[in-house]
Amino acid sequence: MLLPFTAACISEGIRRDTGIVSWLSWPDVVTIGSMAVAKASLLLASRPDGQTRVAMGILVDCFSRCPSAFPVDMPTTSILESLGVEIDIDLLRDKILHALNWYYAEWERGMHLRLVKRIQSTIAWFGRDVEVKTSSGQIIRGIAKGLDEFGSLELEQRDRVGRRRTRALSPLSVEVVNAVK
Repeated sequence: MLLPFTAACISEGIRRDTGIVSWLSWPDVVTIGSMAVAKASLLLASRPDGQTRVAMGILVDCFSRCPSAFPVDMPTTSILESLGVEIDIDLLRDKILHALNWYYAEWERGMHLRLVKRIQSTIAWFGRDVEVKTSSGQIIRGIAKGLDEFGSLELEQRDRVGRRRTRALSPLSVEVVNAVK
């Protein structure tokens, strides 16, 4: 759940700092409208003592007029383009870190479902037909039903006979999710 958790903190920081309505394009991209403005990443490293170190990458396109400041499979924008004025990046960073601290405190209190509900409310394509591109390149279609308590996407699919089944896709197994038009 750490990857969508990080992206949700970026989205919340952008909303609180700029007032721009941003959305989480689960698992790791933040959008304004249908254009990517930020991306979260994780770097996991195992230590000899069995513990795992995690480094979170937070990349927000604040000022770019270039086609893409980060690799995503969708059109991009910047906060400058969306807002029309430059922002104070230190203030944006503080808003993102404040959201991260709050989310982490809720996680430590065992409020996983509360966090999932908060994250779900920032994803625009729930309840709609989506196309999921997995990390292995496979394309899967179905209806995005929600997130489970571990942050996995619950995708409802129909088999050839028309029976429904729900499949959970972990955040690390998915590259991108797009609403089907």
